[in-house]
Amino acid sequence: MVQGQHVATYVPEELLEDWDEMAEEMDMSRSEWLMAMVEAGRKKFDRDIQPDESKRDLRQRNTQLWDDYQEASSELKRLKTQLHQTERRAIVEFVEDNQGCQYKEIAKHLQKTRSSRLTKMLDALNGDEIEIDEEGRVYCL
Repeated sequence: MVQGQHVATYVPEELLEDWDEMAEEMDMSRSEWLMAMVEAGRKKFDRDIQPDESKRDLRQRNTQLWDDYQEASSELKRLKTQLHQTERRAIVEFVEDNQGCQYKEIAKHLQKTRSSRLTKMLDALNGDEIEIDEEGRVYCL
């Protein structure tokens, strides 16, 4: 038996009968059951757990998420490669035109020409993967 402070409440007879039945089903005294239910309520815990989704639904969702992940990873890899190649091409072209240049000059050139390289990349993607409207807004296809 749990030792502690006494707490009392007035409950309609029908409710008390329901509580007593549930306590008996769980092999608990009324006090033990009431204390357990109050604590469960505080934790927002439901003793009768019902799954939100079936195992089949979860498997399908898991498969779909995995496919989406694979697709996103592939797209990320492609975009990184494209960016790397574009930046690399800009560096090589600058060095070809400026033999013997230094790191600072290359960095300054990349900074100055960033917007034109972006324009070239957007033009290359326009129609295939993105769409640019008359007002310059960009959308994925």
